[in-house]
Amino acid sequence: MLYLGLKYLHVIAAVFLFGFGMGSYLYLIAASRTANPQVIAHVARMVVRFDAWITTPAGFVQIISGYLLMRVSGLPMTTEWLLTSLIIFFCVGALWLPVLLLQKRLEIMASTADATGQGLSDDYRRVYRQWFWMGVMGFAGMFVIVLMMVTKMTPVQLLSVLA
Repeated sequence: MLYLGLKYLHVIAAVFLFGFGMGSYLYLIAASRTANPQVIAHVARMVVRFDAWITTPAGFVQIISGYLLMRVSGLPMTTEWLLTSLIIFFCVGALWLPVLLLQKRLEIMASTADATGQGLSDDYRRVYRQWFWMGVMGFAGMFVIVLMMVTKMTPVQLLSVLA
């Protein structure tokens, strides 16, 4: 019963981590496409809050529940799919703090542009591109992690089975 409870918590945390993260990402992309500093500032402010209050804690629940699942199930840390998913998870996590900081910078730049009546600067577009591509890399990693959670195989193992 403990295993099933932990697994449920782990899956729910993954849904929150992935779902809120992807939602925030897509909302800020959509807001940025308007080129309206007021819209961007408002959406960026909400994205920063949701990522700080929901997505980040879900990441910590994911780590804790994953560790406990590993212990309860008796899987060694050296299990290939598990070790690979942990490495990717920590790489994605290493992108997270810079992404949060870039989102905050985008919010400040859009708020400043709105307050001064100026358009968005080239600096905004540069920071946005950095944020966008870090998001692409992060979500690519998350897709791979979910694949490994479901199949219990690394991508290389999965490809060899499919070939």
